[in-house]
Amino acid sequence: MEKLKELIQQIHVSEGGHFMVNEETLFAEYGRKNDQQSSLAIKVLSIFGGILASLTFLGFLAIAGIYDSTTGLLVVGITFLILAIWLNRLYQKVLIDTFSICVYLIGISLIIFALADLKVNEDQIAQLCIFIALCCLFLSKSYMLSFISMLIVSICFLVLIISNDVYDFIHLYVWVYACLLVYFFLNEADLIKYKLYDPVRVGLLFSLLFGLIAIGKEGLMPINPDYIWVSSLVSIISILYLVGKIVALMEADSLKFKGWVYLLTTAALLPTFFAPSISGALLIMLLCFLVNYKTGFAVGIIALVYFVAQYYYDLNFTLLTKSIILFSSGIVLLLFYLFLTKKFNAHEKV
Repeated sequence: MEKLKELIQQIHVSEGGHFMVNEETLFAEYGRKNDQQSSLAIKVLSIFGGILASLTFLGFLAIAGIYDSTTGLLVVGITFLILAIWLNRLYQKVLIDTFSICVYLIGISLIIFALADLKVNEDQIAQLCIFIALCCLFLSKSYMLSFISMLIVSICFLVLIISNDVYDFIHLYVWVYACLLVYFFLNEADLIKYKLYDPVRVGLLFSLLFGLIAIGKEGLMPINPDYIWVSSLVSIISILYLVGKIVALMEADSLKFKGWVYLLTTAALLPTFFAPSISGALLIMLLCFLVNYKTGFAVGIIALVYFVAQYYYDLNFTLLTKSIILFSSGIVLLLFYLFLTKKFNAHEKV
């Protein structure tokens, strides 16, 4: 808070009377954001608590015999969904938030069980779940409930891909979520005023990870290996675009410097052309670095380590080929690091 006050004071001094800001509202919003960040661990625990409580309650319903009545499942499921949204809009407490998550998951699970008993098509169930999740997303006032709704939407899209045996549509999934993630991160200044921005941004990040895992984990989804590079294109193009923005922020006017940056970036990304999960993780890391989103950056690092390990055990390439690719990538990245360090040191001396 003190740093924010100092920053506002510096802007006042530099801009004079032309700069006007509602400090009271700004400080209140800043405090609310800090409270959200500080309680992130509690919110994550509330999700796991809600899931475990939901599973326990679903087990109790099985013992009680409610699964024998399709009508009962539908009535209880719809009631629980309405109750979850009502509680969520009425109260903003962690305990109530956890309870509403529990009720929400139970409600949507019971509706799925009921529709399955009625022999409703998998596609129709997935489409209905997407509709319910989107409704909850816009009606909810809770960070975690909105986040869970985003995950439900992405999971349902993956279910639609698998149930229709159109596995190569996973590339379209990755393209859509990667483009949305880039848009949300690069337009943070315009979108951050909306309350849904934070949960939607995190939801998009994890939804993209779901798609990258489906591609990066061998045998998880039987996609055609000849077209696996399609998903890499969106990540590589986005990374090159972001590198251009970072170079512009550095105010580097030298064409030679820009040329070397693009050349080394392209050289570092070429080995990931047939490993879209790695280039996707790099995209997440670069986006989070650009907007100083530390949690997302940590997630990107973990994802990168996991995908590199998965790539190393990919049977579509020989061990020698993979070793050469990873070794050459490391050499290029080290050269890139030395090049940037040299330029930064020269800039500081000037």
